[in-house]
Amino acid sequence: EVSGSHVLQVRADGTRVADFEFNDRGRGPKIHEEIGVASDGTLASVQVSGHSYMGAPAQETFRIADGRASWESTLERGDAPAGGFYVPHDGTPEQQAVLARALLSAPGQRMDLLPAGIASIEAVATQAVEHAGQTRTATLYAVSGLDLTPQYLWLDEARELFALAYGWMGLTPQGWGGALETLQAVQDRAEQDYHRRLATELTGELPANWILRNVAVVDVESGTLLPDRLVAVSDGRIVKVTANEMPDLPVYGDLQPRIIDGQGQTLIPGLWDMHTHLSLADGLLQIAAGVTAARDLANDPERLAEVRAAFDSGEVIGPRSVAAGFIDKRSPYSAPTGRLAETLEEALAMVREYAEAGYPQVKIYSSIEPEWVPPIAAEAHARGMRLSGHIPSYMTARQAVLDGFDEIQHVNMLFLNFLAGPEDDTRTPLRFKLVAEQAGGMDLDAPQVRDFIALLKERGIVVDPTVTIFDSMFRHRSGQLDPSYAMIAEHMPPAVRRGMLGGEMDIDDSNAATYARSADALLGMIARLHAAGVPLVAGTDAMPGFTLHRELELYRQAGIGNADVLRIATLDAARVAGAAAESGSISVGKRADFVLLAGNPLEDISAVRRPVAVFKGDRWYDPAKLYEAVGIRPFTR
Repeated sequence: EVSGSHVLQVRADGTRVADFEFNDRGRGPKIHEEIGVASDGTLASVQVSGHSYMGAPAQETFRIADGRASWESTLERGDAPAGGFYVPHDGTPEQQAVLARALLSAPGQRMDLLPAGIASIEAVATQAVEHAGQTRTATLYAVSGLDLTPQYLWLDEARELFALAYGWMGLTPQGWGGALETLQAVQDRAEQDYHRRLATELTGELPANWILRNVAVVDVESGTLLPDRLVAVSDGRIVKVTANEMPDLPVYGDLQPRIIDGQGQTLIPGLWDMHTHLSLADGLLQIAAGVTAARDLANDPERLAEVRAAFDSGEVIGPRSVAAGFIDKRSPYSAPTGRLAETLEEALAMVREYAEAGYPQVKIYSSIEPEWVPPIAAEAHARGMRLSGHIPSYMTARQAVLDGFDEIQHVNMLFLNFLAGPEDDTRTPLRFKLVAEQAGGMDLDAPQVRDFIALLKERGIVVDPTVTIFDSMFRHRSGQLDPSYAMIAEHMPPAVRRGMLGGEMDIDDSNAATYARSADALLGMIARLHAAGVPLVAGTDAMPGFTLHRELELYRQAGIGNADVLRIATLDAARVAGAAAESGSISVGKRADFVLLAGNPLEDISAVRRPVAVFKGDRWYDPAKLYEAVGIRPFTR
């Protein structure tokens, strides 16, 4: 469905005036941009005004005068000798096309970026598409240097922007939306080829029988460190965990195993990310971070099946995974993925389809009618499935639990139980704003809060806090490094690091302290949930790998002990995912999915940021090489 517009006007003097906006569940950017193009195709001037996706103001200017380039925005200001292509923080799609044209005309199709970095472009594919008797030929280009993986765009015969394809959404000339499916399929193949090449170059194959010796094994069940251990593996599964007794280990008979020396470093089970929306681009970052398993909580079923198959086969680097079927009701605020139910009968039919397809869980979203929850829960439970999700608008979390929820996504939903009134539409960004403005003033030890937490404990309700995204949202002031990623920023490519300056909400002197107190309250709630015995799982819903590390650090900051934090991200997650027989601990019979760390997370949970080797069954990966392949400076050597 049409959800926005991009309108381009080219003035007589060559100035390109673009207006871009779209509505995504009440969120979305609204940007006005005026671009002056120099003779070499670079930017001579830029003026940007409006607001970004979550409402933070977007004001930016760039100009060249007397041989120098200068820029100023709500995030930064600077100047440098003229030369190179300036990349605005909040540009419209037209800015991407201007950059592509400049790169195509540049020597070697490479160009310096301002303030820093280098971009390059490569033609990937050409595709003819038809509409209303017309045929257009579009070329797919991959632009490298703006992000960790290439960004793709389609230009027409005149090198004007023709399409952007993002899976869940896209952009085409008016009336040409039917071409997106074809263009998306071509782009998907190009992305698959890129990630296949990385897997071929960066995957280490292990023999059927191998031994990792001289390691300290973390027993996540007891929360203790077992020093000087040896782990023997056969056909991708652990066959022995014992004292370091080489070479007298009768595991393989007369067969000689490969022996790997762990050099006294710490071995932990592979981490689980319990809140993802998987794509091919996620896999490398997850494996590099020690995430060997993930749970997908909303995706296009066909695209997800392709991603999971590519990860499982090793064709593309990525974690093992489980998935939840996703259901929302059609509304102006519907989720931008999956099928949408018009009626309760359609929603129940979708539950049955997911059950027949083997999904262990259903996730529902904010537009589901509250009265639909009990029958959906009953249908899911009758088929052995769990039910989780956002709390539907105009419904309390308490009622959702009483009506059959098994799990709640996002810690803000717990606060809305107390802060949202019966007329508040929490399908909109109100679900963030209410919590940002009022959570810090709540008494988390009030009787109604204690009673609610007791209900969660009594019913065994799992909570998936994804607290990092809210901590970032409530604390990140535009122009400063995002506190959730400040500790990794210097390792990032320049363009990625610069992107970490952009805040989401409109935070200023008038509300910064209020929002920060609310961020503290989220951690206070997590501490009380854990102390009461409410099961937690660690998920991200954000940048793969690094966000999970931050999520665990925030649990520790909330007062949860290191051993408990690590168990939440390993064995507890595997239990909730129904995979504890295969994953979650370093135990005989389980898959050989584990991570060798340069540090002990029982002493410092941030040691999870320093993996030196990641093992996934019969494959192993060097995180330093994975990071270098996408332009990240490694965290260990």
